[in-house]
Amino acid sequence: MWKSSALLAVVALLLGGVCKGQSPRSSAPSGESAEKAQRVASLVQQGITYARSARYHLAELAYRSALGIDPHCLPAQINLGLAYFKSNDYEHAIPPLEQAVKEGVDSDQVHTLMAMSLYSLHRYQAASRHYEVLFIRQPANTMLEYLLAESYMRSHQTDLLPGFMQQLQATAPDSPVIYMLAGEQYDRLGQTDKAIDEFLKAEVAAPKMPMVHFALGYFYWEQHLTDKAAEQFRAEAGLKDGEVSQAKAYLGDIALSDGKDAAAERMLRESLAIDPMVRIAQYDLGVICAQATKPSEAIEHFESAVELDPQRADAYYQLARVYGKLGQRDQQRALLAQVKQLHETEHATLANAFEAHSETKQKLIVH
Repeated sequence: MWKSSALLAVVALLLGGVCKGQSPRSSAPSGESAEKAQRVASLVQQGITYARSARYHLAELAYRSALGIDPHCLPAQINLGLAYFKSNDYEHAIPPLEQAVKEGVDSDQVHTLMAMSLYSLHRYQAASRHYEVLFIRQPANTMLEYLLAESYMRSHQTDLLPGFMQQLQATAPDSPVIYMLAGEQYDRLGQTDKAIDEFLKAEVAAPKMPMVHFALGYFYWEQHLTDKAAEQFRAEAGLKDGEVSQAKAYLGDIALSDGKDAAAERMLRESLAIDPMVRIAQYDLGVICAQATKPSEAIEHFESAVELDPQRADAYYQLARVYGKLGQRDQQRALLAQVKQLHETEHATLANAFEAHSETKQKLIVH
């Protein structure tokens, strides 16, 4: 499903510069000693420094230490939520952000983090409330239009969606959102060709929208149409707000599948230098390192891939192969058992989804 990957691309568009401008100031009472205030500011700055190098666990510890001294330190609360968000721990991202809201923070940054965290946890109705705030402030933001409409649709707020779509068509008749929503619905039904057709219409309406290019690239990539996929990923990377790390990762994957290992490794490392949370880059670099007989580095990348998505079996299997070549049979057997369990779970989930789909037909958006 391209949607989860596309969300990562959206985050870069909506969250650019969240850390920037979060100057470490304490909201502690004026009676606090200068030494304590300085300690809080120092801890917040440490957290920001750790977060910029993707050492989110250390960033979280620094922010929590700051909050232990001053529970009302707003930069620590906001950046703690951001650190959890960037490490894909959406459940823990929400409480410090909610606390910041309770203490009077009403910034686009916090609403965006809250919306995306709730959206990622499938709490679409709650997410839509934050998207509504953002959309009122940024009515020309096409990505917000799409995410708000998606949240209404996924939370079955059918009373709100028609009015919103009418407003959208009246104010922006050429908006690509209609096509993107239709394409998303076709994708859920497994009708990839029709999904591509809709996103191609969206591309005509919004040729500089990164997510449209990412979605098309992903669809083509899934169908092994690598030339078309590469064209779209390059288009995305070339845009001002494009998610370069994701685009480079998929371009690296395409190069790897074409047997261009050196070019693949270069692009994958460039991807991770921008954002170490890109799973496909971690996984593919693990494959390259395993082929180059660099087991330690291969294990590191495969373990990162597992951490980023523990429900996918491929990285566990590759880890098992590496450990097998190292003669570490206990680790190999444990990992293969995990692979078997994940496959059994996946088959059960697919069977349930198929049964539910056959009982209830999903409606496509008519436009």
